[in-house]
This record gives sequence, C-alpha cells and structure tokens, in this order.
Amino acid sequence: MIMFNKKLAAIFAVVFIDFLGFSFILPLYPDIAERFGISATSIALLASSYALMQFLFSPIFGRLSDRFGRRPILLLSSLGSAVSFALFGWAGSVGLLFFSRMLSGLAGSSVAMAQAYIADVTGQEERTKGMGLLGAALGLGLILGPALSAFLGRFGLGAPAYGAAALSLINFIVIVFALKESLEKKLRLRHFFSSGAALAEVKSYSWSERLNLKPLMEVLKHPLMSALLINYFLAMLGISIMQNVAGLFADQRFHLTLSETGYFFAYIGLIMIAVQGVMVGRLAKFSGETIIIVLGLILATLGYFLIPTSRMIWTIIATAGVAAAGVGLYIPSVNSLISKNSSVKEQGEIFGVAQSLVGLALIFGPVMGGFLYDNLGSGSPFFAAGLITLASLFFALKGFKKMRRLEKSSFLRHN
Repeated sequence: MIMFNKKLAAIFAVVFIDFLGFSFILPLYPDIAERFGISATSIALLASSYALMQFLFSPIFGRLSDRFGRRPILLLSSLGSAVSFALFGWAGSVGLLFFSRMLSGLAGSSVAMAQAYIADVTGQEERTKGMGLLGAALGLGLILGPALSAFLGRFGLGAPAYGAAALSLINFIVIVFALKESLEKKLRLRHFFSSGAALAEVKSYSWSERLNLKPLMEVLKHPLMSALLINYFLAMLGISIMQNVAGLFADQRFHLTLSETGYFFAYIGLIMIAVQGVMVGRLAKFSGETIIIVLGLILATLGYFLIPTSRMIWTIIATAGVAAAGVGLYIPSVNSLISKNSSVKEQGEIFGVAQSLVGLALIFGPVMGGFLYDNLGSGSPFFAAGLITLASLFFALKGFKKMRRLEKSSFLRHN
C-alpha cells in the first residue's frame, strides 16, 4: 500500500518539517504589525516578498531538478530556509524582516520538488492518493506550526523563528539520511556534482527565461494544461487574498491572543489533514479528480463568503472549517490531474511552472488583501476571494470539457 512506501514516508517528513517551519509566521502577523507599527498592507507586502522570489526561481529549480535530480535541490532549499529563519528571528528592523522573507522565498522550492518526487515514485492509479499524502503533510505542518509559534512566542517574538531554523536543519538531516533520489539516472542529462554546469546554464538563460516567461508560455500552449494552470492560479489567488489577513481579521473582531490565534490556524490545518489524508484518496476511487475539484471549489467559495458574516466565535470556526475542507479537497486533486496530463520528462518543469504561478498568486493576492482590508473593511478580502474562486471554477469546468473531447477523440482513433 502507498501509506507504507518508504520513499513517500521520507518525502512526507521533509514537507511536514518544511511547512512546519513556514507556518509558524501566520499567528505572528498581529504582533509584528504592533511591534514595528506597520499596516495590513505592509504585512501583505512582507508576505508578497517571499512569493516574489519563489515565482522567479521555482521554475529554474524545477528544470535543474529534471537535469540533476530532486534530492540536491531539496538539500539546498533546507539550508537556505534555516538561514532565512535565523535572520528573521534576529531582525530588529523592517528592512531585515523583508530580506529574510525574500531569502526564504528563494529557498522555498521544496513543494514543487516534492510534487515531482511523488510523480516519480507513484503510478497513475496511486498518484491522487500520493498527492493527498503530500497535502496531509502540509496540513499537519499547518496544525503544529502555529501551535509551536504560540508556545515559543512566550519567550519572545524571535523565538518561533529560531525554532523554525532548527526544524529546517532537521529537514536537511532527514534528506541526507532518509531520502533517496527518485529520478532515474537515465532521465538526468548530467550528474548534479559535475563540473559546475548548473551555474553555467543558469548564467546562459535569456531574460525571458530568467523571468520564467519562456517555460510558462511553452506549457500554456497545451490547451488542457493552460485551463488547469489558470484554474490553479485563480484558486491560489483566492486563498492568498485572505490568508495573511485572516489573523488580523480574527484579532480585530474577537481580540484573540497569540496562543488563541495559533490554535485557530491549527484547527484549519486539522480540517485540511483530515480531508487530504483520509477523504481525497477514497473519493478519487469513486468519482475521479474532476468531481473532487469542483466540490472543493464550491465549498471554498461558500466558506469565503460566509466568514465575514461571522459575529460569534463558533460561526467563524464553522465557516473557516468549510473553506478549509474545500481547499483540502482541491489542492491534491488538481496537482494529481496536472501530473497525469504531463510527460515523465517534464514533471519537474511543469510543477515548477505551476509553483511559479502559485508564487505569482502569492505576490498579488496578499497585496490585494491588505489593500482591501485597510481601505474597504476587514471582511472585503474574503468576499473578493469568493468571487475569484468562482472564476477558478469556470476555468476548471472549461478544462474538463477539453479533457472529455480529447478522451473521446483518442477513443475514436483506436476503434
């Protein structure tokens, strides 16, 4: 069974520890805003600086992983994350906070590499469940990361960041001793530690390649893949609009403490892990990814629209749970569908492009959310997220129509 696959267990640990280190920051936003005297828009820009670097470098790392393997890129990512978290904890100025988050974004390519890794070691029939296991690692990280932040935050605002740096170092050790390379040697053009060819190749990229326009345009030429990736971008844009202001919203409306904010995010993560780790694989056997994606987007949209109407703590717990369940259904299913519609040789690059689009959503989404929060009210980011997720649903349905036409055409050619 896939749950006892040693390779998947190792990549589960890697992603879990990595996201545990990342999610620690979510409950800290209200305290950071108060300590440094910055607005919701500034908090959003801090989140966007991370995403900007991820957008610029994820496709490059994806191509390099296709060429030299997943493991070396994951090792570099873990070390870079450890340094960035340590700088964040040490930061005494807004400028250093921004620098540390940009460095963290530069190193934050592990999710795309993990997706490619799972695609390497699973068959078509196991891939949705494998992506669900990856989503469960993300959800578990989202549960324990904020809880860790709430606990360590009692020792100072920098303590959670130092804890995240330690976790990134543990991540590095896990990769060194427990994670074997998943990409077969015959599929790699050269070995990673050969004569510095990787650096020479990156230096030879044109500006369009460095800005990721060329690989993005090549992937978007595929009619089905273009619809899937636009759908993915819009769904992640909806998530990112409200994600970074959710803590500010809860603090403003319900006056939550750091510990209570941590528990709130941990609850969201608990819903996601329950859905991704248990329900996605079982539902995929009966309905396939397309139905799960549609259901997930509908639930997420409903949750986004209902959250700002919450006036009591139990209502925001319920509505946030609906949104979290929708996101939990959607993310592993769309990743599985993208993987199934890309060739083995292109897995790393396509997931790199997909992660780059996520990064693009995370650049603009937080800024939109922060601007709306400051200028149109604390509930406006959630309404905007709901509308954009509805648009994502439209592109999902458009892509599924193309998929059915392609399947029908293929069937007719073979009969």
